[in-house]
Amino acid sequence: MRNQVLRDYLFYLSPAVLIPMFLYLLDDHITVVNLFKIGLLFPLLMLAMKGLTVFFPAENLRERSLGRMAEYAILQSLVFAAFMVLFGGFMQPDLQSTLSSALKPFAIAVLIMGSFNFFTAVQAQKKLRATKP
Repeated sequence: MRNQVLRDYLFYLSPAVLIPMFLYLLDDHITVVNLFKIGLLFPLLMLAMKGLTVFFPAENLRERSLGRMAEYAILQSLVFAAFMVLFGGFMQPDLQSTLSSALKPFAIAVLIMGSFNFFTAVQAQKKLRATKP
């Protein structure tokens, strides 16, 4: 149990430290405040994605309806797209100066990630149904 907790903390917090450090090495003009905000985004993204599994546990994937799989895929893609828009806004704020310039990458990310998540869930469900009677 103790090792699992340590692994969880390392998994969630290491990107919060390593990615801002890497970004600072690439471009030292990024403000410390933006680096801090970027560091906070990564654990929030991973916790938000993991938090969705409370409402959509993997154990019931076999019996889950297509509507519920689509709902989960859409929610996952919304979390990911929000993260991408925020991250892009910190990295290149001049590119997201208007609402439409922020909504376009958001919508594209939702469509791509939602489709991918839904397709992989359907494939996983097919495998589960084929192996268990």
